[in-house]
Amino acid sequence: MWKLVYGSVQGTSHVASGKPCQDYCSGMSENGILVAACSDGAGSAELSHFGSRAAVLRFMEEASHLAGAPDREALDGWVASARESVLAEAEAQGVPPRQLACTFLAAIIGEDWAAFAQIGDGVIVFDGSAGDDETADPHAPPGYDLAFWPDNGEYANTTRFLTQADFRDHLRIEIVPRRICELAVMTDGLQMLALDVAGSRVHDRFFAPLFRTVKAGSDEETLTASLLGFMDSKRVNERTDDDKTLLLATRIIPDVPASLPDPAA
Repeated sequence: MWKLVYGSVQGTSHVASGKPCQDYCSGMSENGILVAACSDGAGSAELSHFGSRAAVLRFMEEASHLAGAPDREALDGWVASARESVLAEAEAQGVPPRQLACTFLAAIIGEDWAAFAQIGDGVIVFDGSAGDDETADPHAPPGYDLAFWPDNGEYANTTRFLTQADFRDHLRIEIVPRRICELAVMTDGLQMLALDVAGSRVHDRFFAPLFRTVKAGSDEETLTASLLGFMDSKRVNERTDDDKTLLLATRIIPDVPASLPDPAA
């Protein structure tokens, strides 16, 4: 089982300009499998909020029928289906696909495997394999791995989009054959806080308290309010004026007794 919380907040620049939040995110946990998807609509695309929503909803629909670990071909097909949904929405709106341009990130996690897919920028983070090392310092902050470094394109402030005709050239897929217990997925509005760009690594100290909060949270409504409040806080908005989306998930591990019960008791 998983404890899951996610949400999106409108960036201060979009509040000032009257633009809607162009991010969209969704997640679910069923039969022990976690499925999550996030998309960031391009700021220069007038109707990109329709594109991000269409992509996420279609991927979630496709992946919801999963019974076991997917292979690369399955992930490729689900991302392609998400793209087809965006193209269909563009046709319904009577505009070129580029007006619904969006990035795309997805994560699917089972009992002892995980699968990730991404086009464009944004971040997928999960607990590192070092956490399985019994010799590791238990007092050291947790270490986290990055599925893919954000793809920022050939020029500054650019990225890749699901709507591009050559989207498969930029689709990255990774299958991780081990147990994962913590997951974070975010759009690029928060990635400057989550990554140590100079060191090309994850800011572990950014994620550790977020996961602790989710683990300790008593109910989804309170956790969601806390998450939205964090993303819309003055401290965060001083660092970024973009839309922000964050999904956090922690595996719920049942309490295991220290010893077997006494059969004679």
